[in-house]
Amino acid sequence: MCASQSQILRFIAESPFKVSFCCLKRHFCDIHQCHPKKLKLLIASLMQTGQLCYTSHYGNSFIEISYDQPTAVSENVVIKPPLSSLKPLPGQEVVSLGRGASFGGGEHPTTRLAIQLIDELLHQPRLRDKCQKYRAVDIGTGSGILAIVAAKMGVGLVWGIDSDPCAIFEARENVRLNQLEERVKILDDDLSAITGSYDLVFANLRMPTLYGFRSTLETKTAADSVLIFSGLKTDEAHPLCEFYKEVGYFVHQKCSEKGWSAICLARGFFLNENVVPIDNHWGG
Repeated sequence: MCASQSQILRFIAESPFKVSFCCLKRHFCDIHQCHPKKLKLLIASLMQTGQLCYTSHYGNSFIEISYDQPTAVSENVVIKPPLSSLKPLPGQEVVSLGRGASFGGGEHPTTRLAIQLIDELLHQPRLRDKCQKYRAVDIGTGSGILAIVAAKMGVGLVWGIDSDPCAIFEARENVRLNQLEERVKILDDDLSAITGSYDLVFANLRMPTLYGFRSTLETKTAADSVLIFSGLKTDEAHPLCEFYKEVGYFVHQKCSEKGWSAICLARGFFLNENVVPIDNHWGG
């Protein structure tokens, strides 16, 4: 029995690694007896309808979910191109995102993982009524997507900071597209230059940077605060959690996809009975 389009989409979306055609052929043809020609036709149809796309990584071709149409990236967040129309489901937040050069359009797992953690955090019943009082900062905002998602979920004021002129331009345009100019401010600045105390911090950055700004971050965060870090390889998450445990943060949540991980660290009010000790959380 040959595969269906939904089975192909699910296999690609749930695979822990990038998927090539050979991988699809091995799974659906060799194991599940789908004829190769039929599989090619199914994939071609998914390409034509914009649900799949080819990507290249280090000279190798892969088949991945396309984000050139409305796509759910977490339980309550859908990303869509600016000209695409979509009637959201009850409780769904729709983010319009222009296709630019900046990192963070939803294609990369680290963006989706960060959004999933923001979604999970801000939909906790005990936090919903407090969101408007929160101040957040998105460090290395890129396209501005994490800042926009937080504002869509009710965070009162969000600063997005970046030093890349291209990112600044595109993030401001995405803020405008989502009509959030009053609550999301994009700054051409670095962490040390901003003032005030922040309840929520987002950073989709590589591990050396996440290590490097801890002392600066300590001067910018409230006693009750949450850090959501993405951009981590799976084996990098535990050491980073241990590092931030030294300044009072404990693991609230984590998630992984295709060799990447994101973590939500909390202290003070944001801690609850569901927090798991770091050693047990990673089985180490």
